[in-house]
Amino acid sequence: MTAIEGASALDQLGPVISRHPVDHRKRWVNAAWALLVAVPSGWLGVWSLSASGEGSPRGNRAIGLLLGLALGAVWVAVTQIVRALRGEPGEYFEVRERGLVHGSLRGAAGWTWDRVTSLHVEGDAVNRLATRLGNGYRIEIVFADGRRLRTDGLASYAAGLGRALLTHCPDLALRPRVPWWGRAGGRLLAGAALCVLAIVGQVLYITDHPDHVHQEQTALGPATVTDAPGISDTGITLLAVGMVVCAIAAITFLVLFVRGRAYRGVSRR
Repeated sequence: MTAIEGASALDQLGPVISRHPVDHRKRWVNAAWALLVAVPSGWLGVWSLSASGEGSPRGNRAIGLLLGLALGAVWVAVTQIVRALRGEPGEYFEVRERGLVHGSLRGAAGWTWDRVTSLHVEGDAVNRLATRLGNGYRIEIVFADGRRLRTDGLASYAAGLGRALLTHCPDLALRPRVPWWGRAGGRLLAGAALCVLAIVGQVLYITDHPDHVHQEQTALGPATVTDAPGISDTGITLLAVGMVVCAIAAITFLVLFVRGRAYRGVSRR
């Protein structure tokens, strides 16, 4: 059975109990603010790293904080942009007496409650930043026709939408949910291996591009003169940051692979 479409057909689901529009415009604003933080902090961190040489422990910590802030802000910007692109203009959810309606400027479709095959509702806003980004609440719904809907805390009265779903589909809410990293299996190991290969490739690139030096006789004796650096200071800095990112990613993939072992038996059922 496919989704119910058309205004007259949607009336079969009964009167509207609650309506929950999704504020995708706020996602673009969040992404813009994150990039405004990421660009200057990242530039300042890279410049400080290349200009400071060995530096002091306090200076290195400051540089690390700047680079960490930049990477975190980039991650926020990317996730907000992806969610905004995944959403639809004018998107909304309607809880009706006999089912759920999902619509946007492109049209609307509805499903009776018995067509919901999987439901996951979790979370609560823990701070202002989580509330602003929509990360404090998650809803994922799967229907019998294969359609999958997701929303988060940026849906108006998201907690009310979650309670309505749990009320109408209580059995589905009790089913264990297997996270994506519990289903990924060997793909996580493959990702870790690719990260390690990337680190090896960067190390080989550095060793294959040594500085060009020669000896010159001066009044004070022979001196070593560098003709041209094999890699610029900025290049070395970027490669170093890339290796750190790859190392963190490889460790993360391995940890998720180990943690996912507990879910693999469930995911095969």
